[in-house]
Amino acid sequence: MTSLFPALRIVELAEGVAGPFCGKLFAGLGADVIKVESPSGDHSRAMGPFPGDIPDPARSGMYLHLNTGKRSIVLPPGDANALDQLLAGADAVILSGRPSELAAAGLAPAELSARYPRLVVTAVSLFGQTGPYAEYLGGELIAYAASSYMSLTGASDRHPIKAYGNLVEFVAGAHAALGTLAAITSRDFSGRGQVVDCSITQAGTFLLGGVEQSAYFYDRISRRNGTRLMGLPPQQPYPSTIRPCRDGYIHAHSNNRHLDLLYALIPHERLLAPDLLAAMSGHADEIDAIMDDWLRDRDRADIVREAQVRRLPFTEVMLPGEVLSDPHHIARGSFVTLNHPVAGELLQPGAPIKFHGTPWQTGPAPALGQHTAEVLSEPQRPAAADAKPATRSGPRPLSGFRIVDFTNAIAGPISTSILADLGAEVIKVEAPNGRPRGNAGTAPLAPDASEDRPWDRMMLYNSVNHGKKSIVLDVNKPEGRRLLLELVAASDGFVQNFSPRALDNMRLGYDDLTLTNPNIVYVSMPAFGLSGPYRDRVSYGPGIDAMSGLSHLTGYEDGPPMKPGNFFCDQNAAVLSAFAMTAALRHREQTGEGQHVELAMIEGEFQIIGDAYIDFVMNGRERHRCGNDHPTFAPHDAFPCSGDDAWVAIGVETDEQWRALCAVIGQPSLAHDSAFASAPARIEARARLQSLISAWTSERTSRECQELLQSAGVPAAAVPNSVEILRDPHVVANDGFEYGSTPNIGRTPYPRLGFRLSDTPTSVAGPPPAFGQHLDEVLSGLLRHSAAELEQFEHDGIICREPIGTVARK
Repeated sequence: MTSLFPALRIVELAEGVAGPFCGKLFAGLGADVIKVESPSGDHSRAMGPFPGDIPDPARSGMYLHLNTGKRSIVLPPGDANALDQLLAGADAVILSGRPSELAAAGLAPAELSARYPRLVVTAVSLFGQTGPYAEYLGGELIAYAASSYMSLTGASDRHPIKAYGNLVEFVAGAHAALGTLAAITSRDFSGRGQVVDCSITQAGTFLLGGVEQSAYFYDRISRRNGTRLMGLPPQQPYPSTIRPCRDGYIHAHSNNRHLDLLYALIPHERLLAPDLLAAMSGHADEIDAIMDDWLRDRDRADIVREAQVRRLPFTEVMLPGEVLSDPHHIARGSFVTLNHPVAGELLQPGAPIKFHGTPWQTGPAPALGQHTAEVLSEPQRPAAADAKPATRSGPRPLSGFRIVDFTNAIAGPISTSILADLGAEVIKVEAPNGRPRGNAGTAPLAPDASEDRPWDRMMLYNSVNHGKKSIVLDVNKPEGRRLLLELVAASDGFVQNFSPRALDNMRLGYDDLTLTNPNIVYVSMPAFGLSGPYRDRVSYGPGIDAMSGLSHLTGYEDGPPMKPGNFFCDQNAAVLSAFAMTAALRHREQTGEGQHVELAMIEGEFQIIGDAYIDFVMNGRERHRCGNDHPTFAPHDAFPCSGDDAWVAIGVETDEQWRALCAVIGQPSLAHDSAFASAPARIEARARLQSLISAWTSERTSRECQELLQSAGVPAAAVPNSVEILRDPHVVANDGFEYGSTPNIGRTPYPRLGFRLSDTPTSVAGPPPAFGQHLDEVLSGLLRHSAAELEQFEHDGIICREPIGTVARK
């Protein structure tokens, strides 16, 4: 077996997290990723962790994690010819930096694209290459704040926080990889490269998902909600929260279709009361008290085992060290031992995606300049050497491909909506009871609406299913299953995110579908994978955040574990799944071979906190919650501003920025105070700094603070809420939300992907489909069934045009 793209060459000129993670994903596909480093090396070599906490650029855990499978070269100073030869023979180049920085280095994206017409030029930057904030300074804290994701993370009665580590930057790296691959796929039929402009902050805004429709239609601000899933109306199921037990914490979640199952686990009569079941989120405090009384004398493993037997998606909140030693991950080989040329053997996260036909490549990260002589002595390589002309064409990268969407909940539908935006024809197969006939979370009916179908106005459904076609099949009936297989035979890809047990029961696994279409690309998105002790566990994204260690690491230093914003795991898995499907479809087009692609959602998330696992391996140390604190930067926090729940994030990275901050807040003498003379001193004096800076910020609006500080060269960003982000000047200028017309609703916002292609549209492909809207088009037009057959299918309950069997919750 070979890798997906063994002849693809990527030149990586990016530093930090997002750009190198983009390169890492391509190295996993088998591409030749050449990392061009300065003589002092990528600055992730200084990020740590280090064995024994002794700084060593060759042993930085973050560098070793981000750069697996690459080749490192150091170009001779001033040798423009060597770089020119590299770029002339490359398929893509990955850059990082603000527009002015890239221009000063002679790497302006548009100029490189003009100089190398077949090259895909990917520029990863904090705010993208255009717009009012394009030259703003900052890192993860600033991106997390400006994206509005910070407004959803933390407790409602405390300052907002960011999740652990570099969460948004990792997600942006996945967006950049997807954008780069989309541009390469587009080049297969256009013959031209183009610029991929990836904004780290926009990738964070993409994480907001459905909260923006509630903000737009009802001016409703979604608030951070501590350990609970944020902002649910009273009628929604509960629990979705983190609660303490005897030996730690568990993530408790309801079975959303069978609300009485919580009583089956905790036999308290109140949990069967009609008023409570009708408004569970409205009774969250009461339910928490009942759960806490039952949980306090039980251990995590026993609680989760009893819950999972009852199909309740409870999971343990695990520490990174516990994750590494968990038998499930050991059985699956989720972590691999790599032998680095200088650092030696190190256990670290393995493949985020398993391609069963073209295995993921995980090699050690390179030593600084390890491959310089080797690369520079290689003969000149023609660009795009791996590609043969595509057999299809169209306005978007995936035009001409047809995907069957057999997904539910959040992660799978977002993944296939991304594929639709990239140009694929996505046909969503819904169950007859797939949507409730009424729902508390509906968009308002437009004044000129032709009819009222509330199940077509569900904001969460619509936010994750735009651009698709909808058919309704009862696949539990033989004729319904046969119709699905007919659709599979006429398609290129199939995406599903059901539990392995559910797919086995329906006989719709990969082996079943290849009997109908041997070359199908089949993407599975199970929570914990298709093998191992947790194969049949059920979980939603927040429960996976708990089991990965991310929840343990997110929160205030003196508080419990918390959720990272809104449906983070689902969003992360969705982008990785879209990347995997795009890669496998391109490989299929080049070779004719389909395959099974397995994205265990938890393994995709392991990448996000790789440095925490590596710290445990190197030093036996468990990292813990620390709010917004940074190990080497200070001040680094959110500060109160005038207004309701108004905040500004400030992340000082250098002594020069500290002096500039002192001048802006009218305290120039602080710059000469020995108590704040260095970053370590400022870290020690965090509490005093919080008070001093808050006195200045609290008298100004968050936007005013942002503009004054950024103008002085201090990294800062307002923390917009879910209503304010819709009006943010930079977001508006860059179409951070795209507005489409939804039937019977009207103008509707959808967050744009974290990248934009210069020559190829990737905008929202269209509105979400009405329930069963495309039954006639698909069953008659594509599959050639007659009107009489469709009438019989409807009579037999094989298809339907309105949801059945689900009572509305008012």
